[in-house]
Amino acid sequence: MYRRVAAALTTAATAGALALGAAGTAEAAGPGFYPRSHHSSYAECQAAGQAGEWMWGKIYFCEPFAPSRPDVYVLWVRF
Repeated sequence: MYRRVAAALTTAATAGALALGAAGTAEAAGPGFYPRSHHSSYAECQAAGQAGEWMWGKIYFCEPFAPSRPDVYVLWVRF
């Protein structure tokens, strides 16, 4: 239950941040994908995606947060 609450809060906070700063990136993800977490490198993002495959499967991808923030990567997952 705590994981679901934490996931819901993380998703809501990430969606709010994306709406304010990177609407183009959110639109690029497509329907059915949700931001899961933010990471400081592409390798770290991929490792987090692989670590969570048991929860969301092998369908996930990482992309830069926004053109103005190429140092932050967003892990997008499909539940």
